Amino acid sequence: MLLMSDVARIGVDGLMISPLGKGLSRAELHAVEALAARGEHDLVVFVRNEHAAGLLRAVDVEVVPVRERLTIGWELYGMPQAARRHRLDAMLTLSERLPPAGGPPTIVWLFESPVHRIAQNRLSGAPLRFRASDVLTAANWRRSLRRAKHVAFGSHATEVDVLGEVPELRGRTSVVYPGLAPGFTPGDPRPEHDPYVFHLGSNDPRENTATAVEACRRADVRLVVAGGWRGDGAEAVGRVADDELVQLYRGAAAYLDPSLYEGFGYGVLEAMACGTPVVASGVTSIPEVVGDAGLLCDPQSVDEFAAALRRVLDDPRETAVLRERGIERAAHFRWERTAEGLAAAVARAFAT
Repeated sequence: MLLMSDVARIGVDGLMISPLGKGLSRAELHAVEALAARGEHDLVVFVRNEHAAGLLRAVDVEVVPVRERLTIGWELYGMPQAARRHRLDAMLTLSERLPPAGGPPTIVWLFESPVHRIAQNRLSGAPLRFRASDVLTAANWRRSLRRAKHVAFGSHATEVDVLGEVPELRGRTSVVYPGLAPGFTPGDPRPEHDPYVFHLGSNDPRENTATAVEACRRADVRLVVAGGWRGDGAEAVGRVADDELVQLYRGAAAYLDPSLYEGFGYGVLEAMACGTPVVASGVTSIPEVVGDAGLLCDPQSVDEFAAALRRVLDDPRETAVLRERGIERAAHFRWERTAEGLAAAVARAFAT
């Protein structure tokens, strides 16, 4: 048993960390930085390659590139072997797929229920490699989470979803929000000419981009879409670098997110931090992130979104209030708080 006077060696599954990463990649990277800054544990971070390792060069952690080419191979077999080799006291991972046996106590930081992802991959005709992986995930994820010592969720909405599927986890869970990535800050007031609404979209039906397009058509406002979406009725700018993304947020009259499912609303958080009024779905994790700092709508109602957009576009006072509230709300999502929550999850794992 680990004594309170000992410094625990915590392994971090950092295979998502990448110089080009967004979302979960950023969550892994910044969580490692914030945990290292606390100085409570010896951290051993496992990464995909030297490019990822370079992002941690200035962080006080041990970085270990892994050899497994397939993520599933690392999760099921590589992690317990690495834990023995590096004498780890616990492992922190964002994956719901854990080794069938062996290894130290595991803490899972989970951002969405696998049920939603698997169903969506099936509906959207995801590549065969994803669907093959989903078959294995569907067969094992509930059993895997039962083996976890503690499961921290990225939102209360995800916690409710997963506990509905695995009620045995009650008493071994918490909610740990990620923080805001650096660089998302307010800019100069947006110009009044040629206003546009900004949306992060893709061809994943959960993004509900078709609703964003139609809502902007009815509101008679230009829509700019970044990401992997391709279609008619909006200006698609493709995938953009972070500095361009920040400028798109800052220049928009509103950020529109009609998502049907979000494990954590990164887009609405980034938009609020940039001082952009948010019009978004009132479902899953989005209300937790937005609070009273945005206008929330039924994701199935194009008319609600169109009306909310017109409120923002036509009322400068509404815009000013939402801008101020959004900046204040976004400031609550700090990586120091994330690290505090993850450290508490580790402590609870050792206590059980």
